[in-house]
Amino acid sequence: MEFLVVIAFFGYIYYLRNYADLRTPSEKEAATLSEGIKLYENGQTDEAFAYFDSRIRQKPKSCIAYLYRGLCQKKLRDPDAALADIQAGLSYDDQVFLLHLELGKLYLDQQQPDQALIALNKAVALAEETSTDVYHWRANALTQLGRETDAMRDAAREAELKEILMVNPKSAAASAAPFFDKRLVINMVMILLTSALLVYVIKNAESIHLPYLVAVFAAISIGFVEPHKGWLLAIMQCILLAAGYFLLTSRPDDQGRQELENFSLYGSMILTFAASFLGGFLKRALNMK
Repeated sequence: MEFLVVIAFFGYIYYLRNYADLRTPSEKEAATLSEGIKLYENGQTDEAFAYFDSRIRQKPKSCIAYLYRGLCQKKLRDPDAALADIQAGLSYDDQVFLLHLELGKLYLDQQQPDQALIALNKAVALAEETSTDVYHWRANALTQLGRETDAMRDAAREAELKEILMVNPKSAAASAAPFFDKRLVINMVMILLTSALLVYVIKNAESIHLPYLVAVFAAISIGFVEPHKGWLLAIMQCILLAAGYFLLTSRPDDQGRQELENFSLYGSMILTFAASFLGGFLKRALNMK
């Protein structure tokens, strides 16, 4: 049984490593290109251009590399090359709001407000209230089109969102994101599996040590993958543990065995809450670095 538990947890760790990270491909690309992004943000345009040009040669379908090479081209006063790079980036991933934003700005520079508005509408939708720039530049496009009322509405929203983001940079995005997202649903399925494993361990372990060890590892994983919603997964695991044990298994006739299973069950439920809090704390601490 111990061997099966080890195999199960290695499988769970593999899942956390490869599938629990539900960042979009562009977000993962941005993380791998952080060195070049820092060069661009620090004003080292020539070095940044060389960096992203090299990355595009290595990985021709990197939308983020095209985005930042296009930004470098713009700073180097080559708007046509910048436009080509932004459009190339969009051809590989059209869900990156920064690509639509920069496309809209380039169209505005070329005095094409109609095309700019199309791009900026997409930027506003994809930004999900995390950026004030999308409203600022859409207001400019609307002004050029003579739609003053709509432009004033966007300018007002820009000012309002700026105040919100100054107080809490994540509050606007959090309010726009649904509570039951894809990540949470997938992790609920994993909780179902770990709860079944825990019930099996409780019924077959010869001491309380193995159930407690499994409960701690499972609960720390809960907090780590869902640092803000882990409380819901912890409650779900406790409910599934109790339901699985009392409804799907038979009580042992031996009094000593019954007491051992009770200690394992209730102790595992308590550890689920404590260790999930610890896992969430560790994840938040790592994110602050």
